[in-house]
Amino acid sequence: MNAIEFQTVAHDGVLDIPPEHRRLLNGKMVRVVLVNAKPQAADTEQTIFARLRCVKIQGPSDLSTNHDA
Repeated sequence: MNAIEFQTVAHDGVLDIPPEHRRLLNGKMVRVVLVNAKPQAADTEQTIFARLRCVKIQGPSDLSTNHDA
């Protein structure tokens, strides 16, 4: 999985992709994870990816198939 991290302001349901990433992502299906960019007091030292590793989720271990079908 290739991942990029950037901050942008959402406006009217639209997120602007920074110009340096547009060519790479243009026309591709992407997965989007939205996190409020205002850090909590304990989050100021960590990147978003470090914080996401702490999130606990439930679901199948293999997400490569369509489990809703």
